[in-house]
Amino acid sequence: MPVADLRALLHPASIIRFGFQPAYAVVTTTASLFCRCWGAQAMTVGVLLGTAPMNAFSFRAFAAAMVPYIAWNFWGGLGPGRSVVTPLIWGDFLGNIFFAGGSLWCAKLLQENEDEAAGKKVL
Repeated sequence: MPVADLRALLHPASIIRFGFQPAYAVVTTTASLFCRCWGAQAMTVGVLLGTAPMNAFSFRAFAAAMVPYIAWNFWGGLGPGRSVVTPLIWGDFLGNIFFAGGSLWCAKLLQENEDEAAGKKVL
């Protein structure tokens, strides 16, 4: 599990101060709650991916689920969000691209394996 997810869950103020420009890095009860929810959600997804039997469809669905996060990264890196988040958003962008690309690659490998097991010709 990524350290940032655990830190978001246990110490959200550090993530808020580290990830947002000073004008937006206001630690409020609401901001802390949202940050803790983000950390808990990320950890839950990690546990699910680590324990669930994944098939080609599951990996494609996970890759598709990364699209809104990649859009958020563009908003924060190139769009109007540049004044809100720090340039560290690009690290998150690379991680999300890695998750999406790796998921699509795994889906392709699993699909080829399933096709081969079913006796279909793999192109």
